Amino acid sequence: MRRPQPLSGSARGFLLLSLIAAGAAALFACQTIDGDRITGKDLAAANPIFASLDPAAVLAPAPLPGVQRVFHSAELLRIARREGIALAAPVAEICFARAAEPLTAEKLLPVLRAALSLEGAKIEILDFSRAPVPRGDIDFRRAGLSPAGLWRGRVNFGDNQSMPVWARVRITTEQTWIEAAAPLAPGKPVEASQLKQVTGPRFPFGPAPISSINDAAGRAVLRAVNPGEPIFANMLIAARQIERGDTVRVDVSCGAAHLSLEAVSQTAGRTGELILLKNPENGRFFQARVAGKDQASILK
Repeated sequence: MRRPQPLSGSARGFLLLSLIAAGAAALFACQTIDGDRITGKDLAAANPIFASLDPAAVLAPAPLPGVQRVFHSAELLRIARREGIALAAPVAEICFARAAEPLTAEKLLPVLRAALSLEGAKIEILDFSRAPVPRGDIDFRRAGLSPAGLWRGRVNFGDNQSMPVWARVRITTEQTWIEAAAPLAPGKPVEASQLKQVTGPRFPFGPAPISSINDAAGRAVLRAVNPGEPIFANMLIAARQIERGDTVRVDVSCGAAHLSLEAVSQTAGRTGELILLKNPENGRFFQARVAGKDQASILK
């Protein structure tokens, strides 16, 4: 039978370090606590030597989430002497950490639904805080939801303490809106045939597109609009009734006297605006107020 070979010095050193590391890991495995204070009950649960401590005695504040509170041997010795506990040997250090657990979509979804409080809304959770959070109340408010879908909230725990959390969501409701069915040129009257009504899911908050073709037909857009682009109210202005170069019928009234003439518009305008016109018979320029499509008036 082959005899086992002795370990080299480096191998023995590596094995010793591994054993020390394993022992240290076991030694510093933190006890979890739920409250805001580390009490005699917690210390007794970590080491039965302290079983005689008053369970309600407050020994230290609980650490913040993600932070450890270590009672070193000297501190434990002072506690033992103060409480009349005889120690035959030094006590190993004891570590405490606040109990925490990761968020899950299953925990978040009912909280987000309650915060949104919008019938028929669909909430899709795309991502959320991955850091463990203390056990407490998950709190999201609608005011924390951005149009980009980032929803900021908090986990409330302990005595008026909280920790920020977030979720990235896609929220939609079934809506009806108007889109461009053809390219729309700025300043040109929009025809009903250039528009289409669409129904589908959309984000329910913030500016919404118009929902009726009648709200846009006959008006003009401020900028070029591509097919498939939603139409918003702030994109629309009254269409110009007269364009430069149009032949305009001008009605002139002066008391009981009334006459009409045709002139050529030198500027464009909408109802109620003043435009510059040219009388083709004598070449004179004059101003009149737009009264409608290719119509203007002068009151004296």
